Amino acid sequence: MTRFTRTLATLLANGVPIVTSFDIVKSILDNTVISAEVEKARDDIKEGKEISKPLSASGIFPPVVVSMIAVGERSGQLEEMLNRVSGIMEAEVDSSLRRLMSLVEPVMILFMGFIVAFIVISILLPIFEMNQLVK
Repeated sequence: MTRFTRTLATLLANGVPIVTSFDIVKSILDNTVISAEVEKARDDIKEGKEISKPLSASGIFPPVVVSMIAVGERSGQLEEMLNRVSGIMEAEVDSSLRRLMSLVEPVMILFMGFIVAFIVISILLPIFEMNQLVK
């Protein structure tokens, strides 16, 4: 979503027509499902529909994105709203990554502890066996 909104905002701010902008955005998206929905939205926009209508009908775009695009269309500040949406999405991704990393850290510490314990036991066990043979 961030790549979609940021690229679309940049293209529209630089005077690229909306249909051409959707073609360009479609080609840079890695997700084929979103790319297909952008292509459908482009076709609907060619027919004269608002941008937010086909995006909301697809069900893939979050309601926040669709509603902010609708507000931007109505107010004539679509580029600014797309940039805001992009900022919100980036903050959401950062927050999710921080939460994920806070969950992964303890698991990694435990995993490394098990590896170190295995190495210590594998070194000390032969030493103890040799000690028992000597006695």
